[in-house]
Amino acid sequence: MTADSFRKATADAARYAIGNLIDILQDASKYLETGNDLAAWGTLVCFDEAADDLKAAIRLHRAANRKGL
Repeated sequence: MTADSFRKATADAARYAIGNLIDILQDASKYLETGNDLAAWGTLVCFDEAADDLKAAIRLHRAANRKGL
């Protein structure tokens, strides 16, 4: 994998994770607005898991920068 393709892959992973986090937060907000607190909390558990995807993309980006990619 070339440096450019690696950077693109990590950027794509970060964009996907960010979009997923936004969607999850919007869903949780809608649940809270309609008084469905239990569904909101369940959705926020998914947020915690999805945040790990973004953290992984960040770690890959940092590792690539340390290696000069």
